[in-house]
Amino acid sequence: MKPTLWFDAEHVQAAAGVFLVTPDNRLILQLRDDIPDIDNPGMITAFAGGAEPGEAPLQCALRELEEETGLRPDPDALWFLDEFEKFDRRGIMTANVFFVLNGVDPASLRVTEGRPIILTLDEVATDPRPAPFCRKLAAKLATIIRTQRS
Repeated sequence: MKPTLWFDAEHVQAAAGVFLVTPDNRLILQLRDDIPDIDNPGMITAFAGGAEPGEAPLQCALRELEEETGLRPDPDALWFLDEFEKFDRRGIMTANVFFVLNGVDPASLRVTEGRPIILTLDEVATDPRPAPFCRKLAAKLATIIRTQRS
């Protein structure tokens, strides 16, 4: 499956992000800085950010991943997880697309925004700090991982 939401008449803004999965199926997420003028301040999210004009979802995800973690994976290593639309902090309807990158070693990260936090899939479901979209997408990812194991 590929993203269908992106820049269009309804979505004048778009963003993409990546859920990082360790070899033992924990999630490396971002504990966002507690700055009032950013989306999800002080909350836990995937590494993500806004798209630049003309940028495709995968390009945006890869750029944001490199900017925020120093990782430069092969584009074919990322797989599409889900998409949704939501109003950002300014009330602008935004298309959001998320991918997954498996097998990430936490020691390989050079995080430049917020700080990394490693949680099990169960911890994401019970910890109060993940943003609602992060919790929802982590639950979807948990179902996929559990299905692949069986």
